Amino acid sequence: MTHYQDLISKATSVTNLTDLNEIEDYMRNVYFHSTLDWQTKAQLNKAARQSWGEIKFMRSEEGKAYLAKFYNS
Repeated sequence: MTHYQDLISKATSVTNLTDLNEIEDYMRNVYFHSTLDWQTKAQLNKAARQSWGEIKFMRSEEGKAYLAKFYNS
């Protein structure tokens, strides 16, 4: 587990490595649009929790329906 995955795990209680990788990637590419090394610990914790919430929404039936409408319109 990388340093960031450990931090993400502590912030979100996620332990699955696949999910941790997805959250880290989401934080880099969607949430911050940048590297993570210039963020404070508080910013990283907040981003991890929000990113995980958004990923869970996108995986839900409601989220899938929303995305289908958004991308098919």
